[in-house]
Amino acid sequence: MNTVLLISPHTDALEKWRQVLALDYTVAILPDFPLPDQAYPLTVLDASFIDQGKLQISAIKHHPGKLLIIGDNWPEELQVKVVVAGAAGYCECSTSNSVILKAVESILQGDIWVQRHLVPQVIGTLVKITRAPVAPPPKPAPAGLDTLSVRERDVVRLILRGISNKVIASELFISERTVKAHLTSIFKKLHVPDRLHLAILLKESEELLNNKKTTKALAETES
Repeated sequence: MNTVLLISPHTDALEKWRQVLALDYTVAILPDFPLPDQAYPLTVLDASFIDQGKLQISAIKHHPGKLLIIGDNWPEELQVKVVVAGAAGYCECSTSNSVILKAVESILQGDIWVQRHLVPQVIGTLVKITRAPVAPPPKPAPAGLDTLSVRERDVVRLILRGISNKVIASELFISERTVKAHLTSIFKKLHVPDRLHLAILLKESEELLNNKKTTKALAETES
């Protein structure tokens, strides 16, 4: 059974989260910061530690294990920022018990938990970071990238702009059904569950997607 670590200075919040999770998970509790050295599969963290400066958002990426932030009326841009920084998700403290449980289940299964309408912003921010003047050395292309067809690459490039299936269909002069079929194929080839994970996987591979030689070779193969 997975162990979930709960960290909050508020006893009522800790008790709420414990009651929600105790039936399905082993629960450990800490009332204060800093995070322990021991790595837990998931840590549910009260956002007040970030609000108070005890945890810098830039340090989230160094946290061992997955991190679910629970805040109190956080602005959407801050929700996007922590997910881009490496948090596995964000929930409001007013979120219902069933939604918190669903968020924990999804994150432990490898998903990212964020409001659906914020997904394009997360993708857009990841792309902007990739295009920043000072960037880390490029990583090897993700496995399966060279198996994408020319049309699938077109779809991926538009996904990285954070646009909807409807707009993609319009720009490529194809139906939404065809866009969905391309996405299904892309997800399968790159072993990702959805468009957000796709953007995270490919955020450092846009140059490869636009490589004219590779595209030409693929086009010749398909002709």
